Amino acid sequence: MGSIHQNFRKHVLLFLIAVGVGVLWLPRAFHPASPAAGTPHKVHIAFGFHVNLYHSFRGDTNDENGFGQDIRVIRHTIAELDRFNRQGIPVHGVWDFDNLFSLQEILPSHAPDIITDIQRRVRENNDDVILMSYNNGLMSAMTDEEFMTAMQRAMSNEQGSGVKDLFARVAPVVRPQEMMTTPGNFKRYQALGIEAVSLYYSATPFDAFRMFSHVLTPAQAHNPVTYRNPATDEQIVVLPTYHAGDLVENVSLRDWAERLHRLQDEGKIDRDVLIFINFDADAEFWTGADLPWHLDWLPNTGGLAQLVESVADLDFVTFSNVSDYLAGHEPVGTVQFSQDTADGSFNGYNSWAEKACASDYWTRIARNRRIHRVARNLLAANDAPGMSPDLADLLHGSFETRLRALSTTNFGLATPFLTRPREAAMDKLLGRLDWYSDQIQSRLNDRARKMIASHRPNPLSDPSGEALETFVYLAPEGSTERHLTFNLPIQVSVDDRFIIADTLGQVIPTTLETLDGRPAGQSAGFYISRHEQMPDGIYTLYRMPPAEKAALPSDNPVFADVTLLKNESIRVQLDANGHVAGVTCDGVRQLDPGSLVPYIVYQGKQYRPGRLTVTVEQTGRHGVAALRLQGPWNGPQAMTRAPGWVDYRLRLLQDVPYLFVDGCIRYPDTRRNTVIQPDKPLLARKVDAGWQEVAPVELRFSHRTNRAHPFVVHKRNFLGSEDAYAVDYFRHSPDNVNVADINNHITAAYVGISARGHGMAVAMNNAVRANFAFSPLKLKHLTQSDTFAIQANPFGTYYGSQIVPPTRGNRLGYEAVILSAPQLHSAGPTYNGYADRFDLMVGFFDGDAIPDRLKQDLLAFADRPAAIGLQTDAKPQPAAVSGLAPAGFLALADETGVVFHWEGDPAKGVRYRIHLASPNGSDSATYVTSATTYRVNANEFTGRHESFNAFIQAVYPNGRTSARSPQIRFQRTPTTDHELEIPNDFKLKILWANVAAWMQRNL
Repeated sequence: MGSIHQNFRKHVLLFLIAVGVGVLWLPRAFHPASPAAGTPHKVHIAFGFHVNLYHSFRGDTNDENGFGQDIRVIRHTIAELDRFNRQGIPVHGVWDFDNLFSLQEILPSHAPDIITDIQRRVRENNDDVILMSYNNGLMSAMTDEEFMTAMQRAMSNEQGSGVKDLFARVAPVVRPQEMMTTPGNFKRYQALGIEAVSLYYSATPFDAFRMFSHVLTPAQAHNPVTYRNPATDEQIVVLPTYHAGDLVENVSLRDWAERLHRLQDEGKIDRDVLIFINFDADAEFWTGADLPWHLDWLPNTGGLAQLVESVADLDFVTFSNVSDYLAGHEPVGTVQFSQDTADGSFNGYNSWAEKACASDYWTRIARNRRIHRVARNLLAANDAPGMSPDLADLLHGSFETRLRALSTTNFGLATPFLTRPREAAMDKLLGRLDWYSDQIQSRLNDRARKMIASHRPNPLSDPSGEALETFVYLAPEGSTERHLTFNLPIQVSVDDRFIIADTLGQVIPTTLETLDGRPAGQSAGFYISRHEQMPDGIYTLYRMPPAEKAALPSDNPVFADVTLLKNESIRVQLDANGHVAGVTCDGVRQLDPGSLVPYIVYQGKQYRPGRLTVTVEQTGRHGVAALRLQGPWNGPQAMTRAPGWVDYRLRLLQDVPYLFVDGCIRYPDTRRNTVIQPDKPLLARKVDAGWQEVAPVELRFSHRTNRAHPFVVHKRNFLGSEDAYAVDYFRHSPDNVNVADINNHITAAYVGISARGHGMAVAMNNAVRANFAFSPLKLKHLTQSDTFAIQANPFGTYYGSQIVPPTRGNRLGYEAVILSAPQLHSAGPTYNGYADRFDLMVGFFDGDAIPDRLKQDLLAFADRPAAIGLQTDAKPQPAAVSGLAPAGFLALADETGVVFHWEGDPAKGVRYRIHLASPNGSDSATYVTSATTYRVNANEFTGRHESFNAFIQAVYPNGRTSARSPQIRFQRTPTTDHELEIPNDFKLKILWANVAAWMQRNL
């Protein structure tokens, strides 16, 4: 059974930094200080400590499984800074904090001395405090209200946890959580008095903007630069920032500083420079640690102390902070990039957005946002009663809960899975958010019913119409084409005709678009053309008698059979297996074979469903053509516990030049044999690491391009800011002609791609499934033609080699992060056995930008008008009972007992029965719990047996039980620590880099 060490990052970086900081294993006597230089320019060094005690890799306990590690390391850092200051070495700290979790909740209760000590250091030792955000939030995916609230509270708030509330001096600099930015953020920072943004310019895969801008000169890379964005008319100072991996990339801090100073001596840098190292305050990089026995020969493992001591004797080095440096040094040059930045895998949002759970979480957040928007619109209606205290309290509590849910920690950085305590906390938090959403919706329903009761509709001129639903209609601003969904009280047919009428009896034609049966009625989707006027108001949906059936003409523009789906613009061809063979628009190929049918990549091999059953749901007779594709989906034969299932629908509407795709999917369920964090039993988990890529509805764009005309990605964020960026990373390295995962586009509604006059855009229906970065892209280089192809992957995840950034270093920092960073694992394992659904709109266009009409229709598809009616909203159907044994059953011992973990069943009310027995059966016990983690204390193990067997099964509310899990064997006492493994060739590379640096300085 394999294992993945989430804390491998810590050990590898400790080794690499130990070797990469200062001179290795060579006597100090052979390492003299550099002679005084003739240049007056200095190398300034600042150390930044990023404080956030709310983690995705650990839990919420005051020990090493939670924020206890933070407290221990931060106290050590403060003590070291104090020690150096007492010795006359004027080193400073640059601190940034989240306010809600760290300054407001955790530190005051568990380590108030940390706040007091940093307050003292700000007053007496010239430490800096800079801003992060109140809720360590997903700032690039926030609305204007959320963003401004989070940053205003970061400065000052009623709870007194703002940095201005706590510290005597605050620098006007922000270090965004996880380096997340998007156009529109920067002008808001400036409006709040923030003058500069600290962003990683790292030569490693843990970066913000190095890959996206032009290559900075050494002077620019170590000085403030001016960020400009012509598309949003923004300008702000950006401070290039570095982390532990960059020390390895530059051999050591001393070598880095000396190399920069040589450039100053040679006149190649004509100004001061700043090396700003900013890294997680909980990282044991700052403390140093004992290394395994086979690395005991490595000296200089002293953390912050070693860093400071390695440069303290250099007369050209000045210890600084960011506020003093920025005050005395103007920006050097400009940078421009349009990508939405984040320091996750593939230099983007993969580590947060591409987990299976991320879309579930975001859909619930999106629902809450939508309900708030509807509440504002309803309260603004002419006949609506004013805000009641009850509703005001619900809206306030709901917003506060949403701000907490918007923490980046609730989505990542941990990959593939969040730690179990974080999952449990997020489930509880979102349960609370759902409760608020339900309560607000109930109040809105009551208000709508009162409004409806006071405006009875006039009778139709056609008395044969049957009223099905009367509703209050509230459209988002700028809505064009409209898609409405109703839960109908009766069964209807695709052959029925429907109209909508206002209270005066004015008729609005409507088309039945989708029909999904439910036990209590039907959920029906209706389409209203952009050409029909429909202002906010009260309307009634009527069913009209069906028209007489006539033979469908063979040349009907809207048509469906088992091999073809078409309308006036779009043509979808299916092959004999029910798979899409291609899609054209106006006679031009747009999507290649393999599009729209799911696949997974498992251990390098692709698995798709076999033959799918194709059913014609709507022939085109009433202006809608729809095909349903259904069938089983087999996974890897030797590893699959249960096959998956596909149920997709492709539809076209008359005179609408877009393809609509909705579906439900259940992924194959495979056995889990790899353990994550085996050295931390409380945080451990068993996964199947064979899952690498997941593509539920991939769009394989047919058009190709070349190096001179790269693909351009078009995007729109939650601030309404629109921008685009080119995928031209091959300009930095030939390794980047293939880019495994491109996800630098926050998606409030859609993402588009274009090249050489052809384009495609895809939007999600946020009411069905939403995600803040829902569609990663993959760039493929076609070697024979030296051209490029691109694919979009809505609600999926890609995986492969990391992007290679430009560097003046040795590339070893890049390798170090590849070896050590757990967030670089694939998110694929999170889809194992997962059930999902989606609703998409795909449009094609000519030109190099998304046309306004298509853009408006994408937005209208994503954010639908509200239709609050008299019928009860349809409740989600309960999850089906699979009968499979709970997956991933695992037992690990620690100092106080044995911890059991397993994956939960999605059905409600499930309990789990764990049975333990000694090998001979003489000692046994049974435990029952509703959780997915259970601890058996050490004193509960009687007798002399060291090893035990165990199995688990689910117990359903009706008394049925699942199959038993395979039996596992475990030890009741902890096993030895897992040893650190670093490739020998990499050790030699690091060693040689340091020897070469020493020789250059001394010989």
